[in-house]
Amino acid sequence: MKRVILALAILVITTLPAFGQYKDWQKIPIPALPEFKPKQPKRIALPNGMVIFLQEDHELPLIDGVARIRGGSISEPAAKTGLVDLYGEVWRTGGTKTQNGDQLDDYLEIRAAKVETSGGADSTTAGWSCLKADFDDVFKVFVDLLRNPEFRADKLELAQASTYDGNSQNNDDMRRIASREALKLD
Repeated sequence: MKRVILALAILVITTLPAFGQYKDWQKIPIPALPEFKPKQPKRIALPNGMVIFLQEDHELPLIDGVARIRGGSISEPAAKTGLVDLYGEVWRTGGTKTQNGDQLDDYLEIRAAKVETSGGADSTTAGWSCLKADFDDVFKVFVDLLRNPEFRADKLELAQASTYDGNSQNNDDMRRIASREALKLD
């Protein structure tokens, strides 16, 4: 604790003169930012109609990907509002035919990887992130989740209970109220 206090004291003492030399904050020199030149993704259209956008970045040994599937809550019938949100959550937490969601959690956690799903307004998504060395293992889980999802009843009940709890707290937070009411103004 003494080391932390000493380090903070040294930091304050060494930076105070720098703050005092400028009387007007508008005269503080601002260095130019480096030019931003993002690479354009490669567009690959597969024979089955799927389109892949490949954006390579070799700065870190990570591989990330997202599958976006058309269809979201905007297409929900009024009587089934919220179904896409439940689907997006239980799609991942329910697991696959070979592994339940808790087993997938353990499997991915060991590899510091993630596979996530969600439902949105115009689409549903499934994505992954992993170290390059674990790509083959994690991508197999991702594909298995796309091809063989298992919507287990216990995970569906848990997601529904969570949704009910969230809805019951809608009027507890002023920001939620303001956001909800602002949407009605459109």
